[in-house]
Amino acid sequence: MTKAQGAHEFSSGDKRYLLALDIGSTTVRAVLFNVEGLPVAEAYREPPVHYPGANRAEIDVTLRWEASVEVIREVLAKSAISPAEIAAIGLTGLLHALTPIDREGRPLARAMLWMDQRCQPQVEWMVREHADILEREVGSTRASTTWSAPKLRWIYEHQPDLLERTYKFMPTKDYIRFRLTGTIETDPSEAGGTMLFNRETGDWSRPMLELVGVPLEKMPVIKPSSTVVGGVTREAALATGLQEGTPVVIGGGDTKCTRLGANSEGNGRACLYIGTAAWTAVPSRRRQAFGATATTGAALKWITSVVGLNDPSSPGEGYAQLLAEAERVPSGAGGLLFLPHLMGERGPQPNAKATGTFFGLTLGHGRAELARAVLEGCAFHLRSILENISEVPIEEMTLVGGGAKSALWRQIIADVTGIRLLVPRVLEAGALGAAILAGVGVGIYPSEQEAADRVVQFVERREPDAERHAFYSQIYPYYLDLEARVAPLYGQIPMKMREEEVPCA
Repeated sequence: MTKAQGAHEFSSGDKRYLLALDIGSTTVRAVLFNVEGLPVAEAYREPPVHYPGANRAEIDVTLRWEASVEVIREVLAKSAISPAEIAAIGLTGLLHALTPIDREGRPLARAMLWMDQRCQPQVEWMVREHADILEREVGSTRASTTWSAPKLRWIYEHQPDLLERTYKFMPTKDYIRFRLTGTIETDPSEAGGTMLFNRETGDWSRPMLELVGVPLEKMPVIKPSSTVVGGVTREAALATGLQEGTPVVIGGGDTKCTRLGANSEGNGRACLYIGTAAWTAVPSRRRQAFGATATTGAALKWITSVVGLNDPSSPGEGYAQLLAEAERVPSGAGGLLFLPHLMGERGPQPNAKATGTFFGLTLGHGRAELARAVLEGCAFHLRSILENISEVPIEEMTLVGGGAKSALWRQIIADVTGIRLLVPRVLEAGALGAAILAGVGVGIYPSEQEAADRVVQFVERREPDAERHAFYSQIYPYYLDLEARVAPLYGQIPMKMREEEVPCA
C-alpha cells in the first residue's frame, strides 16, 4: 500500500541532507536522508555486547564511538555528497544504559545494558521499602531490572569508589553526541527511561536520586530533543569527515524516535518495533499501554551464531541463509516450541530469572526447524504481550525495526497475532525519527508531527492468512501452558559460568 504524499517543499537552502546516528544495543547505524525522508546512504557495524556473568550484559561506549566514526565515513563515501550539504545531525539510541565518565569525558566503566539482571535485589528493595516514593515520583510502584535507577543503586552499594569518581552518568547516544560536540546534555525521552525522571516537572526527581544514592550534579542537564546544542568540533570533524560546525541536535531515545519515524506518535496508531529486543505501543485509556521483550532480534542473532552462520565480516548473509532455510519449514516448526527468554524477561510480567527453552526436540530437527521455532516463539511472545496490554482487539499495527526486514518474520507475526501489519518504506524508523528531530532543530520542518505526516510513507499492507492464524491459535495455548509449567524452575538449576568472560558472538 502506498500513501501518496504530494510535493515536498521544505525550506533547507543548499543543505539538502540530514544525517542520523542510531546507537542500538548491538548495532551502530548511520543513515543519510534527503529532506524528503528518503535514505540516500546507510552503513552499520555490530560492536560486541559483553556478558561477564550469567545475568550480566554490558556495552563499551568507546567501541560504539569508533563504530560511529566508521559508519559516518562510509556513508559519506557511499553518497559522494559534500559534508557541507548536511544541514544537521540527529541521534537516537538505546535506553536504560548509563556510562560513568570522568571530568575529561573518559568512560570509567562499561554501561550495564537494559537486559542486565544483577540489580534484581535492588528492585525488590525499592518496591518493598519505598513504594510510596515510586508512586509519587514516577507514577507506578512497578519496577524492573530494565530501568537505570536500580542499576545505579547497585553501583552505590557495590562500587562506591566508581560512584565517587563519576562526573556524569551519560546515556549512550548522549555520549556519542558528546564526542561530536563536546557538550553534555540529555532529553526527556532518554531521562524518562531511567526511572529517575519526574514527568510532571520535566526534570530529574530529587527524591528518586536520593533513593539510589546519586547526587543531582552527576546527571546531565535535560533539554528538548530538537535543541541544537552545538556543532561538530574540529577533532570530531577530522575523525569522521564531517564539516566542522555542522549543527547537532540532542536527539531522542529509541522509543520516541521510532514512533516518530513510524508516524505512530500522537495519532492513535499501534506500533511494533523489532530490534535486539521488541516493544509495542498501543492506543489505550490507561497511562501506559506499552510492552517489551528482552531478546527478540537478539534471539535470531543468537541462533544464527549457534548454528555457525554469523560471519562478523558479512552478518547479513548468515541471517539471509538461515531465514531462507526456515521459510521451507512448514508452520509449527515440526512440533518444536521456543520460549525466547535468553536474558531474563520484561513482559508480559518481568522475571529476571527467566531463561530460554526449546521444547519438543527430536533427532529429526535441524537448524532450519530451530530457526523457524525461534521466529514463531518470538511471535507467540509478542501475542501474549499484546493481549496483556490491549483493552480492545487490534486490527492494524505499524511494524518497523531491523527484524521487520524479513518478509518471513513479518508474515509469521501477522499470522500468529491475527493483526494486519503496515510496513513503511523506511524500516529503520528510529533513524528517520532522529533525522526529523535534526530537521526541526534547524528549521527545515515546522514541527515533528508535520514532518512525520509528510515523509513517512507506507509501502506494504501485510494481511494475516486466516488458515495459518487458525493453526497458530491451536498451538498458542500450549505455548502459554509451557510458559506456566517451566516458570517455577527458573533460577533453580545450579550453574557455574566459565571464569573467562563470555563475549557476544
